[in-house]
Amino acid sequence: DVEQPCDEDQGEAAEHLPPAPHTFLEKLVLDDVLQKFFPTFFLVCVSLATLEYLTDLRPSSYSLAPQASLVFESGVTLSVILFLWVALADPGKLPPRPVGRSGVEDLMLAIDSAAGDEHPPNFSRLCTTTWIIKGLRTKYCTQLEACIEGFDHYCIWLNTAIGRGNHRQFLCLALAESVTQLAHIWLCWTMALSFVPYESFFSWCASVVSGYPALAMMAFLQCMTAPGICILVCGQTYGCLANLTTNELINYRRYAHFWVTADGHKNFMNPFDKGDPARNCLDFWWWRRR
Repeated sequence: DVEQPCDEDQGEAAEHLPPAPHTFLEKLVLDDVLQKFFPTFFLVCVSLATLEYLTDLRPSSYSLAPQASLVFESGVTLSVILFLWVALADPGKLPPRPVGRSGVEDLMLAIDSAAGDEHPPNFSRLCTTTWIIKGLRTKYCTQLEACIEGFDHYCIWLNTAIGRGNHRQFLCLALAESVTQLAHIWLCWTMALSFVPYESFFSWCASVVSGYPALAMMAFLQCMTAPGICILVCGQTYGCLANLTTNELINYRRYAHFWVTADGHKNFMNPFDKGDPARNCLDFWWWRRR
């Protein structure tokens, strides 16, 4: 997952013109062809892993590693369902406001009201593309060309933004995928040991690659991608416990509402923190007052 700030605000002001891609990650996120590559690659890998499992491993896997086999079969099904759910769900798009009933008129009314002099409205929260007044966790996503409520990050794995509408499902997907991959790695290791007698590590690896190339390729892919998924799970779990989004974890220094001044020093304070990790988890999964 790549966090694309989708909101070029310095302080809180924003111009919603897509920045010219300079870095590799920016090009990766903004390129239309590459955006479709990663979800397609994932589905192809799942299909190949399933085919290899059914042809090479399943005939004897339940006798050698029944728990890993059950976890893998269940995990693949659950991961694909969650993947499609997250990718196709509305991440929390807010419809643009029409001219005449936009955020500009709301700000003008706030200025004209009696409280306008004491508490002037914050014009920096106005999105000049969709003309809505953004909440603190609402960000404009240049890829989807919409403001996303509860914006967490833009995910190249699923080619969609992760926000209030699909964040919980996304964390479930990350958990299911990580468990499935670890089960598959263990299953490949166990079955390879049963197929090829172990004498020395390098000769054993060479025999597995030459005798069972599909199994070796799947094991290699899983070992390469599983650490990234596990890191993603750790980051998302921490955000859930601390009541912080990925965007906030990366860009918190830019957001004034995370800083309070005391004794001449700026101190970090999370205005969304409910007091302890348990309450933050309840807020993420149940209360939905993030």
